[in-house]
Amino acid sequence: MSEPAGVPVTVTASDKASEAVTLRSWLAARKPQPPERLTERLSEIVGDDAMEGATSCDVLLASGIATLRSALSDRDGALDLLAADALITYAMEAAAEDCATMDETAAGAIQRVARGTA
Repeated sequence: MSEPAGVPVTVTASDKASEAVTLRSWLAARKPQPPERLTERLSEIVGDDAMEGATSCDVLLASGIATLRSALSDRDGALDLLAADALITYAMEAAAEDCATMDETAAGAIQRVARGTA
């Protein structure tokens, strides 16, 4: 099964604080936590490093779409299908932190998922 590259990001409280943390740390703080094996797979997908200049929503969505493409091309991709669903769901959770742009972000996400473009 091909693996999407780990995608690091600068993620902060509401993407506004100055101290960067990894996307893996952001996911680990979500409550409730997904089952252990899914948590491990999400951690493998998103990687460790922080990256400047991207929003958590964009990176989660891109990771989810890439994982979805991978899962759909592999008969053994059930775990990655669950991971893609979780990443896209978390992308919308991250987007909801900025209510002013939520509608636009959600509409764009729907189009990106439909096109399969990260």
